[in-house]
Formats: sequence, C-alpha cells, structure tokens
Amino acid sequence: MTHSLCDSGVLLAAFSISPGVFWPYFLGAAILIIGLAMAGKNELWQAHGADKLIWFGPLSFAIAMAIFGGDHMVAAKFIAPTIPSWIPGHLFWAYFVGVALIAAGLSLATRIQWRLAALLLGIMIFLFVLILHIPALFAASRDQIKLTIALRDLALSGGALAIGVSQREQQNGQHTVGRLEAWGLGALVTKFQTITRFMVAIPIAVFGIDQLLTPTFAPGIPQESSTFFVTLPAWIPGHSFWTYLSGTVFIVCGLGILTRKYARSAARFLGGSVLVLVLLVYVPLTVTKASDVANGLNYLAIHLALAGSALLLSASLPALFSLAAQSGKLLSSRPFTKLNPIRRTNGSDI
Repeated sequence: MTHSLCDSGVLLAAFSISPGVFWPYFLGAAILIIGLAMAGKNELWQAHGADKLIWFGPLSFAIAMAIFGGDHMVAAKFIAPTIPSWIPGHLFWAYFVGVALIAAGLSLATRIQWRLAALLLGIMIFLFVLILHIPALFAASRDQIKLTIALRDLALSGGALAIGVSQREQQNGQHTVGRLEAWGLGALVTKFQTITRFMVAIPIAVFGIDQLLTPTFAPGIPQESSTFFVTLPAWIPGHSFWTYLSGTVFIVCGLGILTRKYARSAARFLGGSVLVLVLLVYVPLTVTKASDVANGLNYLAIHLALAGSALLLSASLPALFSLAAQSGKLLSSRPFTKLNPIRRTNGSDI
C-alpha cells in the first residue's frame, strides 16, 4: 500500500495535487461514501427520535481515523522521529499505525466487526497517551499544547473502548453478551464503563474551562498550534458569546457524563453539539484552507473524532447499565438497541 501511495505522487503531481493533500481527503471522502451507502442496510432508518443521531458516531469516528491514517501514510518519515528511541523500527510503526487507522475506519463505516475494531483502536490510542503523551508532559509540564493532545486522545480512546466492550442488543428477548462477558470478565463491565466515562468527561470539562478562558478562539478542542489561531467565521456575530456557550455546554456535559442517570443524554448532546461546531466552524475552515491539511482538514477530523467518541459512549451506556440497580435483573431494551450490530451466523457484526 505504501508503494502505491508513493507511486501515485507522479500522477497527482501532473494535476498539481500533493499526495499529502490528496490522500487524507480521498480516504476521508471514501469512508464517508461507504458509510452513507451502508446506511440503507443498517440501523439508521430503524432508530427513533434523537437515537438517529447516535448512528453518526461510528461514521464520524471512521472518517476522522481514515483522514489521520492518510496523514500517517504520506508523512511517515516525519512521524517516525516522534516515536520514543527505545522502540525499534520507527518507520515501520508509523506506517503500521496509518494502516491500522484506515482499517479501523473501514470497519466502523461498514459495521463489519466494528466493535472489535473500536476496542483495538481504543487500546492503540490509549497506548499513545501512555507511551507518547505522558512522557512528553513530564518533559514539558507547562506545555499547554501537549496537555491538550494528551487529554484529546484520552477522550477519543474512552469512547472507542466503551463501545468496544459494551453488550450487544437483545435479540428475540435474549441478552447477547459483550466482549468482556465473552472473555469471562462480565463482572468488570460496570467498573470499566465508569472508567471510560471518566476518560471522556474529564477532558471535556477541561476543554470547556479552556474555552471560557480564551473566548476569542473558535469553540471546541483547544488549538494545538502556537502560530495559527482558528476563529469563528466572520459572518457569525457575537464570537465570544458562542465560545462561552460552547464552553458551558462542554462543562455541563462533562459533569453529566460522570453521573449514571444523565450520562447517556449528556454524551449524546455533547456529540450533537460538536457536530454543529463541525458544520459551522470547521467545514468552512477546511474549505478556506483546502491545501493546508494541518491547519484545515485535520481540525475538521479531530472534531469529527470527538463527536464520534461522545456518541459511541452514549451508544454504549444503555447496554452497560442494563442491570437494574436494586433487583439485578435486566432492564427492558431501550430505543438504542436497534442501533447495535446484529450477530450473523457466520460470526460477523453488521
């Protein structure tokens, strides 16, 4: 695959399109088209009310992962030096992560073994936090950008892990076990769910506070560049007001995710709110800076990933809370159960 990407550079050069620009756009668009094409075959049209929004969680996350996978494939030589020196084969791991991100995006978009893909993806992103981001924070404890990146990836891994281990829907009244239960670790489901909620809620609350402190910047994840600053489009009035509002929403949703009663609704509302930011702020930014992937498309991708993570977390909560607090019996199925994959006889998830 790497050879095909490199060889395509000659063809793209003829059209004055850099491979570093073409492949992230192409892969993101391809996953979007595949996901929308699969919509007629999966649960979107069966969902009711606000639960339709949750369907966009896997697709949003998939598009973002495909874009980042393309970034890794075309910029592997620049990414490799960021890998710790004690890990051998830097270039191999840069390409490996790129392939893994693209494969996970394809799985999420097609719903083929997508929960397993989400679980593995969540583990990989969490390893980034442990191996790359935390050591970088210790090396530069006052670096706001490194803290933002660490918290960002922690939130992304939380959503992916939550849906990866969640229980599947009830079919014909029968409860279908989730990944941890299948491994004989069913007793850990509730504890693991609590951990993933904290993994998402804490970064979201911190991002909300940051927006209140820097209302002149565009709302969403704090910016990761010290030389480029994103602001709201000029046609939107009252820039500071919208950033204050977004920051408040982030804080309230973060607190809501920490509660058992409101976690599902808070995560869903957060995901929808970030999708609105994507449409109003980061799609126009991407159009304006179409050839600048780092300061355009990647901002779009990371907010798609955050929206996807929140919606994946929301999707996982009904199943993870399926045990009644007092009786220990299974609660009745909620509307989202139609959104979960159906287990085919051949073992694949759809």
